Amino acid sequence: MSKGYKAPGRRAYEQDKPLFQIMDEGGDDSPTHPVFAENREVREGARVQPLPEDFEPDSRYIQFLQLHHGIPPEFTLGQLPDFKLYWLETGEARKAWQNRFKNHVIYQWRRQQSEGGRESHRSTAEKLTDTSWSDAYRIDLDED
Repeated sequence: MSKGYKAPGRRAYEQDKPLFQIMDEGGDDSPTHPVFAENREVREGARVQPLPEDFEPDSRYIQFLQLHHGIPPEFTLGQLPDFKLYWLETGEARKAWQNRFKNHVIYQWRRQQSEGGRESHRSTAEKLTDTSWSDAYRIDLDED
């Protein structure tokens, strides 16, 4: 900071102190934001942990996906094996596994919906040899 500039709300003697240090020295009249409180309560579910072997999606999430995204419960439950296989293999520790699963299902649903018109279930050979497009055209080669 230049010497002639006084930051708004800061006293002149505070100009060379970092803002977080000034806020900590604020005294009783400055409320502490809960994020910065020293004795923040940590909920049990907020722990970082690897995916439990017996992970199952909570029924509330299955209902949420159906009501808000139109995703059938069968599709949601069908995503579970791939989800578990991946996360159990990586062994990465995360928080909020239910929410992560929900986001995975939404991603896979949207992906499937966008690929629906592309006939992604067909092999490359089937796609290359498909002549069904020609059914709409009639070519008369007999010019009489």
